[in-house]
Amino acid sequence: MNKPPGIHPHAILDCLNARRFGVEYQPLVCVASGETLCHEALARFIDAGGRALPPDAVFGALHDNPLLLLHAELEMKRLQLAEAPSHGLLFVNLDPDSFTAGVSEDGGNLFLPLLAEQRGRLVVEIIENLHLQDVLRSARMIEALDGTGIRMAIDDLSSSRGLVSYAALMNAAYVKFDRSWLSGEMNARQRTILTWALAQAADLGLQTVLEGVETPAHLTLARQLGFNLAQGFLYAERFIRRGCQPAARHASRPPGAQRAAA
Repeated sequence: MNKPPGIHPHAILDCLNARRFGVEYQPLVCVASGETLCHEALARFIDAGGRALPPDAVFGALHDNPLLLLHAELEMKRLQLAEAPSHGLLFVNLDPDSFTAGVSEDGGNLFLPLLAEQRGRLVVEIIENLHLQDVLRSARMIEALDGTGIRMAIDDLSSSRGLVSYAALMNAAYVKFDRSWLSGEMNARQRTILTWALAQAADLGLQTVLEGVETPAHLTLARQLGFNLAQGFLYAERFIRRGCQPAARHASRPPGAQRAAA
């Protein structure tokens, strides 16, 4: 996987070793009532100079080293679960590559006991894309999570990319629509496709989430289209917890921090 320029693997390893990583909890808000019902845990990384590292770039680089990716994901999940807000459901992302790397010699998986402890409030977001091998890994991960009784969400249903598998549709409780639906003006055909997808989700009993809601106009659109939940930087309620020092657990959002799946 190609690494974006400006980030070196040694900087990522240094970040992980020094525990300069943390988590942002972004609210998922009921479109009808405005009430915060859930939070999504988002990974954040800080370099030695105190600058935010793009999470997508960090995890992209980690995919070149499956063992390092595994332990980074495990540490991040421990932090995300330990520091989560006490109310509502908690959404966490789980990469099928990380999950596959977590398979132990006895056939179990290092992630399952950790996630099962909080299955009552947990929703695991399934990340899928156009690579067939990743879809097959997703299917195995979905089967294992379903066997443990953990809720699941389909992540990043997009207007231009991605693939949603039969296994994900059969087991998901939520479907999250990617922010790309809000990029630019939708034409009539795009709006028809989105309306169709929302109707299918309703028929399947899935709760729908619109990501990337940053303006009142975005929220109005979410309400008009019938989304259940909205998520994005429109909502000021944010929590940052860092893994480096207990005193930094309530630090402000680092400059340049971006939303990432992790």
